[in-house]
Amino acid sequence: MRLLVVALLLCVTDTFADSIALQQWRSMQVRRNVRREPGMSGRIIGGYEANIADLPFQLSVRRINYHICGASVVDSSFAITAAHCMTPKPDPEFITLQGGATNRTDDIAGVIFQTEEIIVHPAYNPSTYHNDVALIRIVGTFEGYENVYPIALETVPITSNSLNPVYCTVSGWGLTDMYNGKLPEMLRAVRIPLIPYTDCRRKWSPLAVTTSMICAGEPRRDTCNGDSGGPLVCNDKLYGLVSWGANQCGGTYPGVYTSITSKDVANFIAQYIPV
Repeated sequence: MRLLVVALLLCVTDTFADSIALQQWRSMQVRRNVRREPGMSGRIIGGYEANIADLPFQLSVRRINYHICGASVVDSSFAITAAHCMTPKPDPEFITLQGGATNRTDDIAGVIFQTEEIIVHPAYNPSTYHNDVALIRIVGTFEGYENVYPIALETVPITSNSLNPVYCTVSGWGLTDMYNGKLPEMLRAVRIPLIPYTDCRRKWSPLAVTTSMICAGEPRRDTCNGDSGGPLVCNDKLYGLVSWGANQCGGTYPGVYTSITSKDVANFIAQYIPV
């Protein structure tokens, strides 16, 4: 009987921990309501399990040890993520970053970095997600750790159209099924095309796609396969940050990303990181 009680307590504890983890992660996601489209199951098709050795810039942002968002190493002491992941602005002591591990629960392979300072874009608008970017300065440095390495920042806007599409990669530990609330343990990635700005604005109207945003995705390939704040990589450079998207993942509404090359975002980054 005592063993049964202990087993039940362990189950309850695990369930409670899972519930907290789910609440922490979901609280950081930005999904806009759109009309339901027939034939879209919500499951993200075409993603694949990735290796951190191929994406050494990828980080897991944790709040009180629970994964909440993605981020990228962009300097020896700075990581970049979405501003909405850091809003309301938390005390730095509650935010840590894990790098160097494909499995986000692997405390042996992974390295935990403490946060010294959180810097949110001063013109970030939480209503429209304009300038949705924040920098995290860590205690110490990212240098000298296996599978932890900065990614270069793109400085020039990329032109993409239906005749000459540009495919990029988004990665993270986000949902692979919008109806399954449990995050995968292993890092995943998916290749998606950039969407022309005018096409994206037209699709999302009347919601605003501002000048600090870019769009990417196609049916059955979406940012549910990545985390808020996670990297959109084009031509081996960081081009965007997962910002917001449709509540029905994998539909015809493209995902919206913070543009690294937009004037306001680039100027903000340049104050702290040499380009």
